[in-house]
Amino acid sequence: MTSGTLISVTIEYFRNARYRKRHQVESHRTPRYRVRFELHGQPPVEAVVGPNPTQYLVADIRGSGPGDFVEVQLSNDGEDIVKWVNRTREELWNALIETGKCDRSGLES
Repeated sequence: MTSGTLISVTIEYFRNARYRKRHQVESHRTPRYRVRFELHGQPPVEAVVGPNPTQYLVADIRGSGPGDFVEVQLSNDGEDIVKWVNRTREELWNALIETGKCDRSGLES
């Protein structure tokens, strides 16, 4: 798990091939996203959101901006993003819930 203050993040959609190839193991239409991010004091990282990401993973990445404190978990080979947690946003949600200005009951399943 890598964590730090986010300096920059870009995310772009790509696919392996336009048409299916013979004996292809996974679908050529499987959505994939290339993510480039840099955390304060660490070198830039390029990773991929794989074929079956957890729910809202791409939305969480897109919702993160410079200055946010994030935790990123990469796969064992370091090429895929497994988990992305924006701690700044989580703390804001918790503060709003504690003050009673927000009800999170409809957002959690």
